[in-house]
This record gives sequence, C-alpha cells and structure tokens, in this order.
Amino acid sequence: MQKQLISTSIAAKSLASFFRHFCAVNAWQSFFLKFFFGNALCLLILQAESSGFSTPESSGFNPDKYSTTTLNSFGVSTEFLSSLRTNTILQSASTDERWARFVQQFESSYEFIPIIRSMIVQSGIPQEFLFLAMAESGFSAKAYSKKRAVGIWQFMPYTAKDLGLVINEYIDERRDPIKSTQAAIKYLQTLYQYTGEWYLAAMAYNCGPGRLQKAIDRAGTRDLNVLLDENQKYLPAETRQYIRTILSMSLAFSNAQKMQDIDREYLLNRGAMDTLAEVQVRGGVHLANIAASAGMSLEDIKKYNRHFLYNFLPPTTKEYSIYIPYEKLAHFKQNFNPNEIPKAQFVFHKVKKGESLASIAKRYGVSIQELRLTNNLKNKQAVAANQKLVIPILASQKIAQK
Repeated sequence: MQKQLISTSIAAKSLASFFRHFCAVNAWQSFFLKFFFGNALCLLILQAESSGFSTPESSGFNPDKYSTTTLNSFGVSTEFLSSLRTNTILQSASTDERWARFVQQFESSYEFIPIIRSMIVQSGIPQEFLFLAMAESGFSAKAYSKKRAVGIWQFMPYTAKDLGLVINEYIDERRDPIKSTQAAIKYLQTLYQYTGEWYLAAMAYNCGPGRLQKAIDRAGTRDLNVLLDENQKYLPAETRQYIRTILSMSLAFSNAQKMQDIDREYLLNRGAMDTLAEVQVRGGVHLANIAASAGMSLEDIKKYNRHFLYNFLPPTTKEYSIYIPYEKLAHFKQNFNPNEIPKAQFVFHKVKKGESLASIAKRYGVSIQELRLTNNLKNKQAVAANQKLVIPILASQKIAQK
C-alpha cells in the first residue's frame, strides 16, 4: 500500500510538472487538471507539487515545514510556490553567482541583521520583510540609486523626510541602520493599512501605492498570479520581479537543506542578539576620538555609522547617537572622557581655483591631516574648485589617529 501511494505521488508529481510547462498560471493549471482528471486526482497532483518529492526540475529546493508558513506570512497561498521554481534563486545551484552574492550579502551584514529582524518582529510585521531590505540594497548602508534613493531601505529624500529622517549637510539618516529601519516599519505599516495584505504592501513599497492601485483596477482583482501576468503587464517589470525575489529569498534562507548545501546552516540561527550598542556623544566630536576610545580604527567605526557625511558628529546638535559593536562598549566607557576633548568649531570653505589642501590648511591654521580626516579625504586625493570643505578651526584640538 505504501509503495502504491509513493508511486501515485511520483506519477502525480510528473503530471504536475507536465502541466506546469503548459499552464503558467495556477488557476489555469487547476482548471485543466480538474477537467481531465477530476477533483480527487487534481488535489493529489497539487499536493504533490508542493510536497518534498524532488524532480530534476525542482532540484536545488525542496519545500519544508517552514515554506507554507513563510508564504502565508505574506498572505500568499502555497500554490504560488510552483511559479517561484523557475528563474529565481530557489533553482540556483550552490555555484550560481546570484545565489552566492545573496549569501555573501547576508553573511557580511551580521552586525545589522539580528537587530533589524528583532525590530521588524516586535512591530508586528512578518520577519520575512527583512529580505525586502536585501532586495532593495543588499543590506548596504552605502547603496545609492540613480533615482537618488539611499540606504538599506532605499528611501527617496522626500519620503525619508516625511517619515522623520534627517538629511542635511552633516548627516543622512537614510544610511542609519536603526533609524531608517524605524522609518521603514512605519511606512510598511501604513502600506499594510492601505492594502490589507502584506504581499501588496511589499509591491507598493517598490512601485508606490498609487501605481499598485491602478494595476489592481486594470486587472479587476488583487490575486497575485493575475497581477504578475507577464503578458498583461499590469505592474512594472521591476515590481513583478521584486516580489518574486523577496518571496524566493525568504524561502531559501529559511530552508535547512538549501543552507546545508552551501555549508551555511548556521545562518538559520541568527536570532535577535545585542550586536550594536547605541551611545550618546556630544556634537562635534571627531569619529577618530570615539574610535580610539573603543579600541577601533577610524575605518571600522565608520562601517557602523555611514550616516555621518564627515568624520565628526553634527556640531549643530547637543548630543548625537553613535553605534559601536557591543563587545567594544565596556572598553569605550572606560576610555572615553568628553571633558578631555576640546569643543570643536567648524566652518564651511568653498575651494577657489588655484587653492590646495596645503594653502587652505595654512590659512585656517590646521594641519593637512586634520583636513583629510574631517572631510573623509584619501591621502592622495586633491581638492577641486567649488568643492565644499569643513574646517575644524580650533587648531589646538587633538585628533586621535589609529
């Protein structure tokens, strides 16, 4: 009896594979199966389609107990899984460049991922929306698009400011991993209230709620399969691929076998832990002083604080938050003494034709190295006419160097 059931399941799997070639949309696939084989066999075939039986076409990803939960968290049925098995990372072998790149991005963002995941979950948003950030930016705070979208969550300037993020001559909080995530959570909650489904909220994040609503009106439905129709093109190609990428990454990175195949199963256990500490420091303090107190290099401290446009905290605020690795917190508290750091004053200087760093440094009584450190200039990088520099005019200030 058991052999007969297995044989029947394998046969059903083959039939499902056959019809998937000719019926790209699940609704049509279901119709043909019911018409030719009846409801009972249709149910068996569709169950086999979403089961763990592997075929050459589905090699590389076998659904597990978390697959249904992952899809349902977006409000997507398990029948949609079949459409994700082609042209997505679910079909990628361990040597596939795209899959390798996603894994590398996920692994290299260890400092941010646990915190971002915890913030998302605590806000009542499905934790799988972590992969919306990966789809947007690869978790890179330095990410910048041609449309002027910036940071992990790729906010445009006007959207960022509407959500309370600060963008000025000293900082761009779109690059702040914590504050930008708080803004993204606020925006996603608004989109969910507007759309009523998380998969619709994800697509609205990409193309905008107005564009999404036009697509729904044209299609006459909110059904995901219909909205993603490649022939009708209700949604932009970018958005159609966007939701598939988010869903397939969510499935892949929660699938034990998929991660075992590349020896990255430990990534499944990255929970919410304290990886970054937030400390308040007086405005105007150089990052180099903070780095030295934490036993870090300037470059290392900057990796956690990409939102600072210069190598010092905004002088226009009394205090400002800075992030340091949690394991460096005790060392920082023991060594950082703000009273030993003179208060800095800064002025802007617009470079004139014929000026050099040397001439500008001499004019303001600062060293060339201070200018380079303050303005994040490389050792051999020259200045150009009309370039704006920030000058630390307090010449006696000691800038720690690492």
